[in-house]
Amino acid sequence: VSDILNNIPSITVDQDGKVSLRGDGNVTILIDGRPSTLTSSAGQSLLDALPANSIERIEVVTNPSARYDPDATSGIINIVLKKNKLKGFNGMVSGTVATGDLYQANANVSYRNKIINTSLSYSLDYHEGYRNYYSDLERTFDNDSSTRLNQSRIGKDYKSSHTFVFGTDFFLNARNVIGISATANLDKRERSGDLENRLYDEFEVITERWDRNSFDPERNTNFDGNINYVRTFNEEKGEWSINANQSFRNGREKGFYDQYYLNVDETPTGLEELNQRLTNSSTNRITTAQTDASFILAKIKARVEVGGKAIIRKDDVSTYSEARDTITNVFNADTLANFDYRYNEAIYSLYGVFGQELGKFKYQVGLRGEYAEQTPELISSNLIYKNNYWNIFPSAHLKYDLDKVSQFSLSYSKRINRANSRQLNPFTSYADPFNLRSGNPALKPEYIHSFDLGYSFTKKKLIFSLSAFHRITNDVINRIKIYNDNNTAVVTYRNIDKSESTGFEAVVIYKPFSWMKNTISANGNYINYTNNDPTTSWNNSGFNWGAKYIMAIDFWKNSATFQLNGNYEAPRVTPQGKMKPRTSLDLAVDKRLLKNKSLSVGVRLSDVFNTKNFRMKLEQPGVSQSVEYKWLTRRLYFSISYRFGNLDGKAKAAKEAREGGGDGE
Repeated sequence: VSDILNNIPSITVDQDGKVSLRGDGNVTILIDGRPSTLTSSAGQSLLDALPANSIERIEVVTNPSARYDPDATSGIINIVLKKNKLKGFNGMVSGTVATGDLYQANANVSYRNKIINTSLSYSLDYHEGYRNYYSDLERTFDNDSSTRLNQSRIGKDYKSSHTFVFGTDFFLNARNVIGISATANLDKRERSGDLENRLYDEFEVITERWDRNSFDPERNTNFDGNINYVRTFNEEKGEWSINANQSFRNGREKGFYDQYYLNVDETPTGLEELNQRLTNSSTNRITTAQTDASFILAKIKARVEVGGKAIIRKDDVSTYSEARDTITNVFNADTLANFDYRYNEAIYSLYGVFGQELGKFKYQVGLRGEYAEQTPELISSNLIYKNNYWNIFPSAHLKYDLDKVSQFSLSYSKRINRANSRQLNPFTSYADPFNLRSGNPALKPEYIHSFDLGYSFTKKKLIFSLSAFHRITNDVINRIKIYNDNNTAVVTYRNIDKSESTGFEAVVIYKPFSWMKNTISANGNYINYTNNDPTTSWNNSGFNWGAKYIMAIDFWKNSATFQLNGNYEAPRVTPQGKMKPRTSLDLAVDKRLLKNKSLSVGVRLSDVFNTKNFRMKLEQPGVSQSVEYKWLTRRLYFSISYRFGNLDGKAKAAKEAREGGGDGE
């Protein structure tokens, strides 16, 4: 799934699985239109584990109608899982190995007749790598003295996961279908590293030197179950559906930290080392129930959609930390992190949409009403924060066909971005005593007014689209770094008064020959952050942009494909500084074998020049910090897959998957 998303214009996926749309990481990812713990920050391994052939399509909705949940700033990415359309018994097995100890395997089978359509798949994902961190923090104080803290971590990062997907549709008759599906994901991750710390005075003389070794093993169990019913009305006049979804995650993370103190010449100081260990247990549950109905009014060329939805989230986190007493050699509770936290959220909504076609002119208007409750509860401190609010979210979409190949569009929607459980959790993590992390239970939701003007041109060899957008965001939720006088820094979250962003997106798909396809996309925006609090300096502005080029060439009598994927993200403005540019280039070749092309082999080289990383420069009064994260991103992959059963119609689907095919809205 990560590979397919990276092949879609305006979408990027970083090494940790974080997805950005038009350069904005505040995007909602849905599976079959529903929120799931599988796509939360704790379940991002699914994007690597879920194979591309399990995807029916990917819907990219930058300005959603009232039918969709109004969450997220940049839009919605809906991953629609495939349901078998071929009768009889079908299946596929595949495997991938790559340099740097990466292994992936997948097997799926399906069967369909007039009564039932069922499928089952299993995926294994295992890879090792590294996660290095470099930081240089300079501080200037009121007495004109200064310090510089240099940190460097060389770390290992190992991940593995097992993913099972099952689905069955029962055809009661031609117009009534009952479906059940389940996805289970078991993953584990182990991170370790040696963090070297050096503190310099204003004369660049080392005044303190210490090392901190860490080992963080993590285990997660994710499950997503769904039952649904669909009834199609007579004469294709619409349909009615009911969906119920239960998603949960259980996680357990441990931390082992040893700190050693050294002299300037790297010899031990004789001070007692610090030994700490931490246990974190968490449970996340999401219950979703919804009903939707659509009605086709053929006489007036109109469509009506109505529906209701309820989303219930419950998170529980319990963390216990202890340190070794150097005299008794016994571990006792300490202040690293000891807390119990509970988070409850409930969202209830109703919506209605009306759309009509009037010759070359089409319009759609919608309204969504919503009541929401958010309750972060600090059980350890006996504190409860409640945030209850009503909202109305209007939307409007207009389209005008200039001719058979070109179209104008104009849209507006009001949206919301709610703080999640981690952002609201106020307890401070001291895993790295100089880089602390803490949430903020006082966060307010941010509200977005989004406008989009577009033009599209479609011919056999050329597809062109251009859009201009403007977003006004109030009470912007932002990740903020606060610097303390003792050289520690706290990463937390704050509401910034306002941001305004005006930008564009252009996509060109050019097929000069039947065997060649070029996709060029670019997006950019000028953003201005405004915060009226005189005690902060979170005001910044600048132009952000990025570009992507994808080339696919079919050769060897259309039995082989070569693909190039290049991506560039220019420096990006944040309220406190600027992210440095990021670039990457991937190359791939695959060959289909046998008469029915059921066997496929491929080779891919990711991040050819080893340039994919994350770098940031933070500038505040009296503070300057440079940060860099680097992962193992350059790998050479070898893959093989074999399809069996009824192969009619699969060749075309396979070609679309290789070229990053996906549906956009």
